[in-house]
Amino acid sequence: MAEPATTSAVVRFGVFEVDLRAGELRKNGSKLKLAGQPFQVLAILLERPGELVTREELQKRLWPDTFVDVDHNLNTAINKIREVLGDSAENSRFVETLSRRGYRFIAPVNGGVPIPKLPEAAIPLDRPKTRGRLFSSALVTTIVTIILAVSVVALSKTVFRTPSAPRILRFTRLTDDGQTKFGPLCTDGSRIYFNEVMRGPRSLIVQVPIKGGEVVPLSTPIKQPVVLDLSKEGTDLLVGNGDEGGTLWVQPVAGGSPRRVGTILAGAARFGPDGTSIIYGKGHDVYSMSLDGSSPRKLLTVDSTPLAFRFSPDARVFRFSQFDSVVESVTIMEASADGTRLRKMFEGLRGEWTSDGRFFIFEKMIDGRIDLWGLPEAKRFPWQKRNHSPIQLTAGPLSFADPSPSKDGKKIYAVGVSQRAEVIRYDSGNHQFVPYLSGISAEGLAFSQDGQWVAYTSYPDGMLWRSKVDGSERLQLTFRPLRRAFLPRWSPDGKQIAFNAIVPDASWNIFLVSSNGGTPQRILPSEQTQMDANWSPDGNSLVFGSVFVPNAPIYIIDLRSKRASPLPGSNGLFSPHWSPDGRQIAAITTERPRKLMLFDFSTHKWTELFGSEMGYENWSRDGKYIYFQDYHDHAPDVGYRIVRLRLSDRKVENVAELKNLGGLTGTFGDWFGLAPDDSPLFSRDISTSEIYSLEMEWP
Repeated sequence: MAEPATTSAVVRFGVFEVDLRAGELRKNGSKLKLAGQPFQVLAILLERPGELVTREELQKRLWPDTFVDVDHNLNTAINKIREVLGDSAENSRFVETLSRRGYRFIAPVNGGVPIPKLPEAAIPLDRPKTRGRLFSSALVTTIVTIILAVSVVALSKTVFRTPSAPRILRFTRLTDDGQTKFGPLCTDGSRIYFNEVMRGPRSLIVQVPIKGGEVVPLSTPIKQPVVLDLSKEGTDLLVGNGDEGGTLWVQPVAGGSPRRVGTILAGAARFGPDGTSIIYGKGHDVYSMSLDGSSPRKLLTVDSTPLAFRFSPDARVFRFSQFDSVVESVTIMEASADGTRLRKMFEGLRGEWTSDGRFFIFEKMIDGRIDLWGLPEAKRFPWQKRNHSPIQLTAGPLSFADPSPSKDGKKIYAVGVSQRAEVIRYDSGNHQFVPYLSGISAEGLAFSQDGQWVAYTSYPDGMLWRSKVDGSERLQLTFRPLRRAFLPRWSPDGKQIAFNAIVPDASWNIFLVSSNGGTPQRILPSEQTQMDANWSPDGNSLVFGSVFVPNAPIYIIDLRSKRASPLPGSNGLFSPHWSPDGRQIAAITTERPRKLMLFDFSTHKWTELFGSEMGYENWSRDGKYIYFQDYHDHAPDVGYRIVRLRLSDRKVENVAELKNLGGLTGTFGDWFGLAPDDSPLFSRDISTSEIYSLEMEWP
């Protein structure tokens, strides 16, 4: 076993620093909670950064003469380290697991670098003394040699070494109007253009000076304008109209009438690098066309919807994002400017090159938070080493999205978002929406049959929790690599919770976990999406559907045999919910308008209950009503409402109008559920977003 190297007292990596003498871990100067064995493990890993530290070595260092469950203790310590650092096992940025061998600290480290022991000086041999000119010549030669050696070493350190990582020097908030903002951010060097969402909802294109100040709307006759790009000259905006299904317009920034770009309907678009063309997405295809909308030409086809096009500064390639809803991942793709040489880059969302082309700045979501990353693209010197790995630039607490490097390359403009939701309940007595469970930031609330326990998904990180309804005995039930635990359901006996979740590179599947905690078990591993599991009243079966698979049926899983059988006549239906008496199943059609359907086990037939656009159906506790979201016959500025359908006579009753409620949120649309007393529950979006300037130091 290698002996630990001598280290300095403080070790720094990214925004973190470890004070080995004080036994403290700090982030941006603030002390974090990491002590005991987890801190000791981290300190040992930092003794030899980049090197394997075996499990046996850790055991000898930490528990030399004690009989303990080493695997459990080490796993607990490593998980705690990763939790505090915001790290994960599958996308390691700090601590890497080497299967069955040990662990390795992989992040660049400043300070705490092993101090090498200097070799003892060699004892010179006695030699005859020289005199005069020979001595002077030797001295000069020695001095010149030393100078050359020092110069070579200095040159190698500055030119031949791998460049240091870029870092953020300062965060400056540029806006403070409290409105929801989204990109892309476009700048002409003096102003930043972006989008805001107002009540209605309606969108506006607005602008703010690059040094911050008042947010000013851009005047345009387009009803629901969304800025997509800014021309190189800074004179024209490429604008989409959400009110017309994605028509494209060129809007002069100085005001005046916009000009429609042909008859194209596009989901995403951007000016071409020469300013005379537009690249856009339509379905799964990527096209290029002239600025007037003529001569459309298909460049390539991808597996899912292409978004966020960006050309490199030299115009040789472009990148874009594609979202895979089945495994809920977003991948950045790259292709040559003519559409050839398509390749997958890495997981990430929107991105943009710096003006000199040396870095590609992009956003990536982990555990519900979006951080900015930088991919080194070019070397300052041809002979210099290049780092091919993305470098994390931000690490919370805010999410940063829609990065846009400044024209001079000194800053990155981005939308800084503090993501939070508030659970609220509709009080039918006073017709008010009030905080529920102290307004926890959550969605997907489900209650045990006795009404004493609640399970929910924390927002925005998507972890499953359970507690008593008074908030006591709170327990986290899921951890990474599981992602986006969704729609938990209690078993009738209250001992288990079924839920949906995603593991990396896999589809949504159904998991079971004990309500007292433990390892979640995937019930029926499958590449086919499984969504919205609900229990049979006897607790022996689960029913589920799939909204992402065209014309897929609803299945019933017998938990005793683990066999799944399709429900007769259920093709093209999803969101199945068993009635409390077990005699019926309610479901929704996948095709729009989404209709409410009812299956009767006695007749094995389906009946249409509600024939207009609706969602999130829930049975009342007594099984006499079905509550749901109703989008039927409402004015555009009113929003939808919550109604309930009485099974005895199929009468629909209004429960709650959502006109003045404000923004709602959820994993799939605006989540809606019921409390034990059948009061409607919602997850209100109380996130804040502002434009920030990130001052950069580049290597």
